[in-house]
Amino acid sequence: MKTVSVIGGYGIFGGRIAATLAKHPVATVRVVGRDAEAGERFAHAAGCEFRRADVEDPRSLRAALDGSHLVIHAAGPFQARDYRVAELCIERGMHYLDLADARSFVSGIGALDTRAKERGVFVSSGASSVPAITHALIMSFWADFEDIDFIQIALSPGNQNPRGTSTIQAILSYLGRPIRVWQDRTWIDRPGWDDRLELEFPFPVGRRNVFNCDVPDLELFPAAFNAATVRFSAGLELGFINTALYFLGSQHQRGRFHHLERRADLLRKLSLVLYPFGTKNGALAVWARGVGSDGTPIERRAAIVTDNDGPGTPSSPAIVIAKKILNTGLPSVGAFPCIGFLTLEEIMAELIPQGIWTVRGDATGWLPR
Repeated sequence: MKTVSVIGGYGIFGGRIAATLAKHPVATVRVVGRDAEAGERFAHAAGCEFRRADVEDPRSLRAALDGSHLVIHAAGPFQARDYRVAELCIERGMHYLDLADARSFVSGIGALDTRAKERGVFVSSGASSVPAITHALIMSFWADFEDIDFIQIALSPGNQNPRGTSTIQAILSYLGRPIRVWQDRTWIDRPGWDDRLELEFPFPVGRRNVFNCDVPDLELFPAAFNAATVRFSAGLELGFINTALYFLGSQHQRGRFHHLERRADLLRKLSLVLYPFGTKNGALAVWARGVGSDGTPIERRAAIVTDNDGPGTPSSPAIVIAKKILNTGLPSVGAFPCIGFLTLEEIMAELIPQGIWTVRGDATGWLPR
């Protein structure tokens, strides 16, 4: 048996990962976190072990992770974190995955590459919706292009999906702040949660407003796909919440409402008042335009759509990679952003049984499911 430790393994995403891997025939899953009551309760129900630890306390973390074959770090947000957990894993010869969506954190993980190779371990950051799934979505139609000019990525979850404080902290970290965006082969700055777009997502999600977000894709995909422009936008289902976030961002640009991240838990609780409204329907979608192999302009679209189980999508890359490591061994040795290790087919093999599906499209719109 091989021990898989999931830090934050009783949270929205970590809990999904821990419960799924606990059913694997060669895995013993260890839930690691600060809240002993919540952790022990979840671990008992899911058939896992619980160990209490704080990622800011190296001594407790070492003890909790001791003997792990693989560590999955799901205790965000990662915007202000360093690599101490990954470094500890490398030192101890343990493989490491995280669910980070912080741009500099994910794109900078290669700084650990030499040490990871010396210890013969696999270290990867961003095993979640971004950049792992978004990269796989683009790769699913990459062969149709001779050259990609424009990539638009957008995420819009349903309002009735669970939301954690760490997710809200991540959004608040860039509201109204400059985001470096690759546009027409030049880096420019655009305000976070600005540049509103109304995009048509596949049925049943439909038209929703989305806004600038700061994610690893903006840093990684211009080089990965040689695209002239890469945009990433996100928006919530309810327009009222989008408007409120836009207002906070505009006030931050005017020098007001500093340190919004500290209000994340309060805003999460306020958002729960609106939980009965909206739906569970959400989508993660990509649009790409460029030149096809025959030299004519083409557009391709691909999306993952859910009507009931929003957390299933961002949890899936870590689950699929963990199963690969347990079943067949390491995808590679070294430290990498989590792009290129999964195909869309592998991800969907995990998601289709959960009632999550893909939709494709072209310049004429989204094709029937």
